[in-house]
Amino acid sequence: MKYICGLVLCFIASEAVAQNVCGIREELVLRLWNKWQEAQVAHGLVNDGRLVEVFVSKEGSWTILISDPSGRSCAASAGKNWMVVEPVIPKEKAL
Repeated sequence: MKYICGLVLCFIASEAVAQNVCGIREELVLRLWNKWQEAQVAHGLVNDGRLVEVFVSKEGSWTILISDPSGRSCAASAGKNWMVVEPVIPKEKAL
């Protein structure tokens, strides 16, 4: 989950991306389901109180949604070919 949240933080800085699709969270979640059958598979809180959610369909389409405490949400990014993988723990380097 740390890896997903770290990746999401890169998208938060891009206001141009966030301004594309914004609205009331409940409406956006319903739109994600009705149009692409995407359901929430992960979520976490950013230090400033925003909620980061990942929605994925069985076909592999995905959307990252960021919501502020007031309920305003924006799609930070979206794509296809989402895959769930086992965490890869880095090996220690020999010093």
